[in-house]
Amino acid sequence: MARGSRVRFAMWSGDAARNRFFREAVASTLQRDFAITLELAPVSDVAEVVNQFLNEKRAGLRGQGSIDLVWINGENFRTARQAELLWGPFAALLPNLRLYDAGQCARDFGTPVEGMEAPWMRAQFVLAHDLARTPQPPLSLAALRAWMQQHPGRFTYPAPPDFTGSVFLRHVLLSFAQDTTRFAEGFNETLYESAAKPTFAWLRDVKPLLWRKGETYPASPQELNRLFANQEVDFAMNYSPMFASRAIELGEFPATVRTFVFTSGAIGNYSYLAIPFHASNPLGAMVVANHLMSPQHLLPALRALGGPYPHRWDALSTIQQDQVRALPRGPATLPDDLLQAHFLPEPDAAYLVRLEQDWRTEVLLQ
Repeated sequence: MARGSRVRFAMWSGDAARNRFFREAVASTLQRDFAITLELAPVSDVAEVVNQFLNEKRAGLRGQGSIDLVWINGENFRTARQAELLWGPFAALLPNLRLYDAGQCARDFGTPVEGMEAPWMRAQFVLAHDLARTPQPPLSLAALRAWMQQHPGRFTYPAPPDFTGSVFLRHVLLSFAQDTTRFAEGFNETLYESAAKPTFAWLRDVKPLLWRKGETYPASPQELNRLFANQEVDFAMNYSPMFASRAIELGEFPATVRTFVFTSGAIGNYSYLAIPFHASNPLGAMVVANHLMSPQHLLPALRALGGPYPHRWDALSTIQQDQVRALPRGPATLPDDLLQAHFLPEPDAAYLVRLEQDWRTEVLLQ
């Protein structure tokens, strides 16, 4: 029923290489294998698309939406679920769902997925250091604090609500939690307060040791990358495990840069694919989603664009495992099995909001 149809896919437009790959390679494959015409609807912020869906629902639009499939996760998914803006559940109908870790994909920033979106790609937080400057990076927050005391002014993080700066704060929060898994199960005030108090004490304690004594912060990971490349600070951080290898390839970082994660774990998450409640072509959207979740798509996509492989290792054939091992990683990228072994699920989105608000009053304005 999907064959010969058109699927309009709303996806983040901030990566020119990804946009080109989807317009060319992905669109050609979908046309060849399924006679599906893929049309991209580039967006700068998925929240804007969710607001569009909300307005269209209020206007009574049904089955006539301009978007069939959307790349979504986190707070945007929670908002869409709460407002009943999604079509489904549908994920269990996709054969390639079996390739993903059911436990890791059961919640999206704490919100139960329950088949209303399908897992797609994986991201995970890493830090970068330069072997020529910092041959032995600190592998815990306690070690990082000791390192900052010995090297004042050489560390900083992007200012929340920047996503990368915010996830650094969540690592601090989880480091003071007795049970990190509970943070993914919905917001709990007592649980938050027990970890937040030492979190903000730690952040205030190290603030004078930060770049520019914590009086200002980089606005984005890109700005932090520039400070790192200019040797103004000794660490960078990112949600893409391959960001440092990509920067080396582009000549932005020296060849001696490597990445690492804290021994206590590194927060990671999945990107998901969802179908809006008023999609014109939900069946075509399901076919496209299942293809995007397949090794047939992911192997060439990650070969061209980079990123951690999202499937369970034991779900792959021996040939597929060899193909994943053969993916270009770059000199600074950690092995997938090491990243998986250190995977920490994202806390519930409500912790993210509260943590960013409290950081402003408890740290920034102090």
